[in-house]
Amino acid sequence: MIRTATVYPCSARDAMAHWPTGMAVVTTADRDGWWWGFTASSVSQVSQRPPLVSVPLRRDARCRPIFAAADAYAVHVLRTGQEDLADRFAQGTADDFADLAVDCGYEDVPLLTDVAVRLECRPVNAVPAGDHVLLLGEVVRARTGPHDPLVYLDQGFRTLNRRDLAA
Repeated sequence: MIRTATVYPCSARDAMAHWPTGMAVVTTADRDGWWWGFTASSVSQVSQRPPLVSVPLRRDARCRPIFAAADAYAVHVLRTGQEDLADRFAQGTADDFADLAVDCGYEDVPLLTDVAVRLECRPVNAVPAGDHVLLLGEVVRARTGPHDPLVYLDQGFRTLNRRDLAA
């Protein structure tokens, strides 16, 4: 039975904690070449033609003005075992990229290596949405790896257990 209650912001957040989601790190470079990134737990494909994705970014995030002005950004869906990377970019410190293997991609955006999925995007729009801004980006390059994605459920990291369908 589904229970109903007054919908306070924490009620909606607690309810959505029961929805499994992938964890992603979104990166860009500013006009001076400094690298920026943040952790996102909600990335969605919005359209197939053209290929569009949405990523929410807190309005009060220190990096919001950088992403609002960016010519490009990359969405990296993290793989199992990269919980520390999700935590690192959630902190929003200046040394997020320290000791990481990074390549340069579309428009010189920093690309994290060894992730489950990487989407390089050209910004299309930024839509205000409550205490967040939804970054809408057109995917200009996509790469998938052999790894299982890192999953977040009930306020904790989880691992997918896949059955071997070839058996």
